[in-house]
Amino acid sequence: MVIACTRDCYDTCIFDEKYRPLKLFPVNGFTCAKGNADLKRNKLNRITSAYVEGREVEVQEALKYLSKVVKESLKRGSERILHLDYDGNQGLLTWYYPARLWNAIGASSTDYSICSAEGHEAIRLHYGSSFGATPEELKEARAVVIWASSMSTSFIHGWYLVREKPKAVVDVWVNDAMRRADLKILVRPGSDAFLAIGVLREVLARVGGFNELRDYVERFDRAEIEEATGLPWESVKALSDFYLDHKPITVIGFGLGRTLNGGHAVSLISLIPGVLGMERGFFYSNSKGWGIDFDYLRGLHISHPSRVVGMAEVGYRASEFDLVFSWNCNPIHSLPGSDRIAEAVKEGKLFLAVHGPFWDETAKLANVVIPSPTFLEKHDVVYSYWHDYLVYNEPLFKPLGMNEVDFTHEMAMSLGISDHPLLSEDPWKVVERAIRGTGVSLEELRREKVVKVRTRRERPEFKVEPLPHRLEKPRGYALVFVSDPRFLNSQFREVHGTGKPVVLNAEVEGEGKIRTEFGEVWVLFVKDSRVPKHVLVMSKSSLMDLQGKPINSIIGPRAGQYGGTPMLNHQPVELVLPGVYQKAREDS
Repeated sequence: MVIACTRDCYDTCIFDEKYRPLKLFPVNGFTCAKGNADLKRNKLNRITSAYVEGREVEVQEALKYLSKVVKESLKRGSERILHLDYDGNQGLLTWYYPARLWNAIGASSTDYSICSAEGHEAIRLHYGSSFGATPEELKEARAVVIWASSMSTSFIHGWYLVREKPKAVVDVWVNDAMRRADLKILVRPGSDAFLAIGVLREVLARVGGFNELRDYVERFDRAEIEEATGLPWESVKALSDFYLDHKPITVIGFGLGRTLNGGHAVSLISLIPGVLGMERGFFYSNSKGWGIDFDYLRGLHISHPSRVVGMAEVGYRASEFDLVFSWNCNPIHSLPGSDRIAEAVKEGKLFLAVHGPFWDETAKLANVVIPSPTFLEKHDVVYSYWHDYLVYNEPLFKPLGMNEVDFTHEMAMSLGISDHPLLSEDPWKVVERAIRGTGVSLEELRREKVVKVRTRRERPEFKVEPLPHRLEKPRGYALVFVSDPRFLNSQFREVHGTGKPVVLNAEVEGEGKIRTEFGEVWVLFVKDSRVPKHVLVMSKSSLMDLQGKPINSIIGPRAGQYGGTPMLNHQPVELVLPGVYQKAREDS
């Protein structure tokens, strides 16, 4: 028996039946604080019964009630139903398969853009794929540049491989990885694209060829780059020299894609190893390189959503829906403008149904709640977006609630569509077909439990174009969300409690407000020497304000132009303190 941690995390730890990490160096062998707390968390804050309008009921009654609401909504148009899902659990049957039900009825879907979509698309344009360095290649790297990644706390097995190597860290505040770096580059939020251009200027001055790229980067003079980044040219040159001297692998964090110029930044950063002649000289996410057919899992080969809504826009378009069904995510916690969703539900304008294991913000608000098992309680197939092992996950405990496959089939029967080709196909046959491109069979996976993917890795195609037409210069204060080693977004508050909405900054102390054109929230400002001026740092685990309002209610619907990723990490804000007003948006 093996169990894989299914969270939205690079490491995807793999455990034996006694919940001890397997010795699969270089990708396993120890686990993080979250992994250590999972057995305890599994017993806390669980949804143990179904609920309809706050009343405890049997699961079948809740399904019948939900089915009735779905049928009524379908009469007004399938596009009035939206299914919301994301990567709370990375199992193929847990995350992807249930979309078949909603695609079969033509419901609306999101674009799955909130996390890594921006960078995937930006890198693909230059390399044909976002597939980068493997764990073995990271282990053999001479050095590493960690760009916008809290690698030492949120990617611990990757950090273990590079911790003794020469390291340059680029970030907007002095996080743990930067504290341990040989070269520290503290860049202004939203200006990473300008820094990458500066590095390319210096590198191309010593590397032949790439005339088109050389012409492009030379349009930006030193003064412009220094002004945008807040860095002296000596820092730009130091990072350039690090690249030229060490030929490092560049680890690019997902958070970069959520910033101003984020897609452009990832695009330009990924060009640096390319001009240095490094094959797969970057790492972003390898999930699209294993050969897993995620579209087949969701049934997109047969049925498509009636419309696709950007995750940046869902909260701002809540009035367009009659029913939202949520699983494997906590949208009230994570989506921009999520207070608009909450208000619509409370006012009876929007029906919200949740299928999940824990009482999070979204479940507490829902009209219908149906309990589901955790990853410790069900069979599934799990992949990683870093290492190349597939895992046949087996239950450690008796399941609480109805798993996603059973829910999908029960709802299909209740809606009278169980004979639809997407829903009549055996779920394990779906998985078997979806993993065919990995070179691993389901039979082998069930027998061996953990199997390396055998995808053929083509030499990446490298091309310089396209290049950004226009870059915006950052202005004013930027609110930046960072990871906490004890939490994964809203997960693990059952174990560690709900912390206050602390905003680390360089200037002010005490309770006050953060205000944008979209609203305001009450927070606790705390001075911290690690944070530069004009930067506000907040943990992603504390995304409710002092009055219980989602912090993301002040985040607007703006999205990146590559993958549509919400611009969560660069929201120009104003600070308002009792008796003090600080204008945080600089005059243009």
